[in-house]
Amino acid sequence: MPVTAPRLAVVAAVCALPACVTGERPTLVPEPPVNDPAVETVLERLDRAGSTAFTAVYDIIPSSTGTTTTATVRQGSDGRRRVTVGEIDYVVSGSTTRTCTIESCVDGLDDARISNLNITHRFWGDSFASRLRLDATRNIADGRGRVETIAGQPAACVGVPVIGGTVDYCALDAGVLGRYFGADVSIELTSYTQTVDDALLDR
Repeated sequence: MPVTAPRLAVVAAVCALPACVTGERPTLVPEPPVNDPAVETVLERLDRAGSTAFTAVYDIIPSSTGTTTTATVRQGSDGRRRVTVGEIDYVVSGSTTRTCTIESCVDGLDDARISNLNITHRFWGDSFASRLRLDATRNIADGRGRVETIAGQPAACVGVPVIGGTVDYCALDAGVLGRYFGADVSIELTSYTQTVDDALLDR
């Protein structure tokens, strides 16, 4: 299977005189390439998670506590999104972002509210795509790819051998995280539909 072209990552330039006077621009450098077809198969799915409409429900279990937290991700075809992790809501609507509790909301997306779960509110897509890319750069052997069915949906999976064990990633063919088993946290998709109730996207 061909390896896709490296993506570009933005690295902020260090501000030093006289560069600060004119406002030096960020420099574009390529991310390290992933030369593992099994990993690329999963990444290809995770990379399109942000552009599909869906509703997904997950069980999230941090290794430190063993306690399950339920998370629901809703994303509309117009880009609106609501991610509910336990009692915390992350709402994205156009340029407006909010982090909400039962009582109130504040502007912005505050991942510190769920840091005890060892995830961010983007765990279902690009956040764990970044984790997979990192694990692929420190693997001690090629990833072991396989196909599974998760929550009734076809998924591509890869086990990445790293020092200390194997980290397992799965992504639905439809695009979104299906499963993650690592030393810090376990995530399992329990329900998935390619529909979303628009009335539930806002708060």
